[in-house]
Amino acid sequence: MRIGLLLLACLFLIPSCKVRYSFSGGSVPAEADTFSVSYFLVRAPLADPNYGQQVTEGLKDLLLDQSPLNLADEDGDIHYEGEVTRYEINPVAASGDEVSTRNRLTIELKVRYFNKIEPDKDKQLTLRQFEDFDAEDEFADIEETLLEEINTKILQDIYDQTLGDW
Repeated sequence: MRIGLLLLACLFLIPSCKVRYSFSGGSVPAEADTFSVSYFLVRAPLADPNYGQQVTEGLKDLLLDQSPLNLADEDGDIHYEGEVTRYEINPVAASGDEVSTRNRLTIELKVRYFNKIEPDKDKQLTLRQFEDFDAEDEFADIEETLLEEINTKILQDIYDQTLGDW
């Protein structure tokens, strides 16, 4: 008899949950239907002016793939905005004659996350990722590949720290 009552109570409690889980393991408030992403401004002097568009579109694609939310042109239940604040190349390894053998491309984003359904979860993030490359390589020839690798990591960081509940 007790087990039957316990099972019946569980059946009433389960539908009252207010969180939807996405395929990637993150959670989205049940009432949230849409997300929007404002254009990421490029404030880093060395960055290609089009890099902000890459970040913006990449974040939209990631959210469409990993969350149950639909894209809204503006004013989504979940909203992202931000800027590229760092885009620089620095030496990270030197040979015996103090010549750089490895360089590092570092990119930093400042991201603001707004959640209309659960405003207490709004946050501001500073995220940084990098990729190392041989100093002998011509940067212009490998820049696109480096950006793809960095974007994969930094955009996933945005998701994980906002909707991913990490």
